[in-house]
Amino acid sequence: MNVLVFPCGSEIGLEIHAALRACKDVRLHGASSVDDHGEFVYARYRRIQADSADAPALLAALNALIAEWDIDVVMPAHDSVIPLLAEAGPALRAQATVPPARIARICRDKHLTYNRLQHLGFVPRRVDGLADAYPIFAKPAVGQGSQGAERVDDAARHRQLLDSGIDYVFAEYLPGEEYTVDCISDADGRLLHAAPRRRERIRNGIAVRTAPAPADAALQAMAEAIADDLRLRGAWFFQARRDVHGVPKLLEVAPRIAGSMALTRQRGVNYPLLGLYAHLGRPFQVLAQDFPIDMDRALHSRFRSTLSYRRVYLDLDDTLLLRGRVNPTLMALLYQWRDDGKSIVLLTRHARCPRATLDAHHIHAALFEDIVHLTDGSPKSAAIDARGLEGGAIFIDDAFSERQDVHARHGMPVFDLDAIEQLLDGRA
Repeated sequence: MNVLVFPCGSEIGLEIHAALRACKDVRLHGASSVDDHGEFVYARYRRIQADSADAPALLAALNALIAEWDIDVVMPAHDSVIPLLAEAGPALRAQATVPPARIARICRDKHLTYNRLQHLGFVPRRVDGLADAYPIFAKPAVGQGSQGAERVDDAARHRQLLDSGIDYVFAEYLPGEEYTVDCISDADGRLLHAAPRRRERIRNGIAVRTAPAPADAALQAMAEAIADDLRLRGAWFFQARRDVHGVPKLLEVAPRIAGSMALTRQRGVNYPLLGLYAHLGRPFQVLAQDFPIDMDRALHSRFRSTLSYRRVYLDLDDTLLLRGRVNPTLMALLYQWRDDGKSIVLLTRHARCPRATLDAHHIHAALFEDIVHLTDGSPKSAAIDARGLEGGAIFIDDAFSERQDVHARHGMPVFDLDAIEQLLDGRA
């Protein structure tokens, strides 16, 4: 199945990629309206000149990609795209993993969300006009994560927000612990599993540290009530926070993948994949596991190197083998290079038989075109001849003196271990 993710470089799009890149039945495609990280992780990627601010233009651009790439399903990766695709209906020429337009509008606007779910008893008390007492909590009615949200401590700040021109939801201040509850429902909107997690550190509205929360009857009841009312299909989540009495109150509901669903995915629930199954009407089961795990997120670098080469010269000691163990980054590169048809030459001064050492570490000698064992003290640069440079070559060694000599003699790019990450191609 061909799946198009838009915008693919958002945290949501990156989690969809991480969850689906190894799924044998899914062929991922990514598109974004700005230059973003999606270009570095999606092998099939396109920058389009349209965004959600211009619905007709975006719909036309997506339909062009759907036709070109034979797309079966479009997965939105930003809150603003969900109602747009839901409103498009059959004008979008592929199925989208979105709820009906009416439900999409309700989930996008917190006024509508709170009005719809008020009768369930866990919507926070809202404040009309100036409050009788402070603090209260303010959050844009249309937004995502905790962006633009703040605690309001006095009437002066409250007046500023009321006059700001932004439509805020003002509600009681909830001082307790905050949760995200990851949910998966079947094709009929029946809740199959709900997994609460604590939002332990927040940055730019994203939970960059999160951990599973203990089973909680109140959170489970909230999940079941929301599911019964909204009948959301596939993957969705809601956020809640405890009030002064320790009772969880609703913050928001989102009918999409959450970037930090990766935590629950590690315990067996692949929300993007199961969400696809639900929207396609395919039966599935949820195998949720319970073991301790925390997740912490930070900026991660990817590189786009256009370096062209067909041969790799590679050191053994303190390079392919590091502190007595196999270097996993280089092992991944060995197989990538082999699959790409590059020649790999092991160039080593190893004190013992290199083949025996490779065998002891379960590294197959056939991965290498040649194993050159230097025992006469000659420089490694002398073992590289002109034929080895045809089509481009690179040299990887932990020793600066070796790299310096090879670079001076042959002019080829040379790499220490800290720089080999750029050679990995993790796109899918």
